[in-house]
Amino acid sequence: MALKWTMRLTKAGMLLGGIYLAVVFIDPARGTVDANERVKEVVAAVAANQLDKPLELAPSEVADIRPTSMVERLRVSGDLEPINRAVLHAKDGGKIIEVRAVAGQAVKAGDVLVRFETGDLHSILKQREGDRDVAAAEMLLAMQSLNRIEQLADKNIASQEQLDKARSEVAAATARLKSLSAQADIARTALWDAEVLAPFDGVISNRAINKGSRVGAGAELFTIVDMNILEAKILVSTRDVNRIAVGQRAELHIDGVDGQTVAGHVERISPVADHGTRFIPVYVRLSNGGARLRGGMFATGSILIRQNEDAIVIPAISLRRDETGDYVLKLKKGRLVRQPVTVGSGWGGKDSLEISEGLAYGDTIVTVPLPELRPDVTVTISKAG
Repeated sequence: MALKWTMRLTKAGMLLGGIYLAVVFIDPARGTVDANERVKEVVAAVAANQLDKPLELAPSEVADIRPTSMVERLRVSGDLEPINRAVLHAKDGGKIIEVRAVAGQAVKAGDVLVRFETGDLHSILKQREGDRDVAAAEMLLAMQSLNRIEQLADKNIASQEQLDKARSEVAAATARLKSLSAQADIARTALWDAEVLAPFDGVISNRAINKGSRVGAGAELFTIVDMNILEAKILVSTRDVNRIAVGQRAELHIDGVDGQTVAGHVERISPVADHGTRFIPVYVRLSNGGARLRGGMFATGSILIRQNEDAIVIPAISLRRDETGDYVLKLKKGRLVRQPVTVGSGWGGKDSLEISEGLAYGDTIVTVPLPELRPDVTVTISKAG
């Protein structure tokens, strides 16, 4: 009997040294005095446990498994740009006789923005239409002539040569009519193009011409943008871009729009990196209700990468590992049991771990890594904390 007590006291002494090192190493912030006190408590409890008395744990040393809302966001920043933007050019050269819009002016689709001088265009159109009408009359005569010769040929009065010539004249007249009709259409289109119309509802952001100036074909006239819908062009590193998908929600704060969060979603992702920065452009679509936002504004915020309202998350320090894999100590009917677990995706950096398998809501686990806490050890939870 004395030998048994001597062996127990020796084991307790050895545990005291191990527990002291473990507690001081794991929680140095508590101070040497607190660590020593906790060591004494644990050693005493372990010694008592040797005599089939339960080890007492503080409520802070265990955790109940409950559904946890976890959110992962990626911090981003970028500039706002209008989605619909058009630069209007002159299709033909000419003199500008009227300008109806200025920079900053809102316009509707179909509004006349510029008028070109049309005197020469009207004359050209009339000439082309006259030539077309003459060609139409000539083709009609050629067809009538062909019809008569075909009737005579049926009676063997007209020769085959006459018949072939009549058919050739009809073909030539038809081709001439088609050519002159196309020229008339071109002249008519040029007359229509003398009025430049707004292609969609928007705001004039730039005006490059003035009344009375003469411009050549292809000259820039206006820039028009649709301010109802904008997008934030965000540059994302190649390390993070695979975490982003079309449709993910974003929350952005815009410089100049203080105190308000603008919601949007990922509209598209560029397939290639930006040549200068080697970052991938990602475009977040934003609704511009109330026309608060403007192109060129700077935006900062985040993209919601993933969210789980019912995650099972444990402190990283409570995870244990042996030769068979990862596990935690679960409290079951006053005794610690080895509960194998599967670690899922990491949440909250190094402090928390998501458990995908092995635990359920309502389970109680040990959160302190004291080496004396092992499977089959009986424990109680202190009510005093």
